[in-house]
Amino acid sequence: IIDWAPSLTEMTLFVVMISYFIQFLHDYGVDQVTVQRLMATPTLGGMARATLVNSFISVFVVGLLAFIGLGLYAYVNVGDHPFPDGLNRDEIFPYYIIHALPQGISGLVITGVFAAAMSSVDSGINSLSTIVVNDFVKPLRGREMDEGSDVLLARILVVLFGGFAVGVAFFASTIGDMIKTTQGFLGAFSGPILALFLLGILTKRANFPGWLAGMVCSVGVVLWLQYNTDVHFVYFFPISTIGTFVIGFTTSLLFPSSIQTESNPADV
Repeated sequence: IIDWAPSLTEMTLFVVMISYFIQFLHDYGVDQVTVQRLMATPTLGGMARATLVNSFISVFVVGLLAFIGLGLYAYVNVGDHPFPDGLNRDEIFPYYIIHALPQGISGLVITGVFAAAMSSVDSGINSLSTIVVNDFVKPLRGREMDEGSDVLLARILVVLFGGFAVGVAFFASTIGDMIKTTQGFLGAFSGPILALFLLGILTKRANFPGWLAGMVCSVGVVLWLQYNTDVHFVYFFPISTIGTFVIGFTTSLLFPSSIQTESNPADV
């Protein structure tokens, strides 16, 4: 179960530790959904407590998920309940829920899955609408509008993004390996966002064109690795984050920005 040997095609413990450390930096530091929830906390101490509690609960939940996998393995190999041939790993647990669990328990589990999915999707959709209104619409509009108009626009965007998410769900069965596809998408596009913040925090000479060059290169590399090699998806997030940071910083040094900005800490 525990394998420390480095491998580009297997999920080993050492690589998982590095990959998920970087991914948690993104999740707890720059992810829009998490940031909005923390900003709703009235005090800094409350933010710290919420983060600690969430971290410990996440470890507990991940442990439960691991035991689910071990239970399914025992169900098939020890209990002699083979699954039909041709099932991929995205279909094993749903098949078990539908065909192995009693009808009442099966319904409760399916209800829980839908509830968990909705609680995740609605947070993302709300974050998307907030970003569009505050970071795109308001600056481009160039004039202040009453709060009611912004709220109405945000609600319209929620409906549009929700409809788009529902439409994409109909094509989920054609995507292939859902876990690899999701991790590839997160690695390709979330890693550069984390690198953007790291460049701003850890360096003084990084600029936006440099980060943009690093992002384009890293996204291209991750997408190529995903569809043309057998590199395990656990590598995608570290590759995109580190690649964007290194290329972004190097490009910023080679092509420094002519615009110098200063900020007053009291305004941040």
